[in-house]
Amino acid sequence: MCKRILGVGLLVILVSSCSVWKKTIRFLGISKAQIENNYTLSEVDQLIQTGLAYKGVPYRTGGIDRKGMDCSGLLFRIYSDQNFQIPRLSKDQAQFGLPISIQEAQVGDWIFFATNKSKVINHSGIITQIKSANEVYFLHSSTSKGVREDNLYTKYWLGSYVKMIRPFKN
Repeated sequence: MCKRILGVGLLVILVSSCSVWKKTIRFLGISKAQIENNYTLSEVDQLIQTGLAYKGVPYRTGGIDRKGMDCSGLLFRIYSDQNFQIPRLSKDQAQFGLPISIQEAQVGDWIFFATNKSKVINHSGIITQIKSANEVYFLHSSTSKGVREDNLYTKYWLGSYVKMIRPFKN
């Protein structure tokens, strides 16, 4: 019995040791700065409030201002308004963070879709609120209705869902 407890204890220490953690991080290609540079709750709140202020702005391909903006332009504008630098295009934004599952979603995470039967990411948004397990709202710029919030848990959005990331702080 004592050997079993000692063995489990050693295993826990080994798995949680610095060298194993460092090797895992190195394998994933993640820098220490990326892990330690998470957005504060205050920064996330500011980002969301900034984004919500753009509700109602019409859709415009390539746009990043109140005259009109596309989905990746909305994310780009939200972050640049708060003096953060992020990639401009959805395909690049989708690589600018750590992948997470839908169940791990937090306000401020980015969500990506392949809409209209596309095989590649062509739409993005930012999680704005989580009311329950089936009510996860995100802000995005819709081609038909402009900047708006929608629930991820609808047939259309779940059917188009590709991935979610926790963005790097830059």
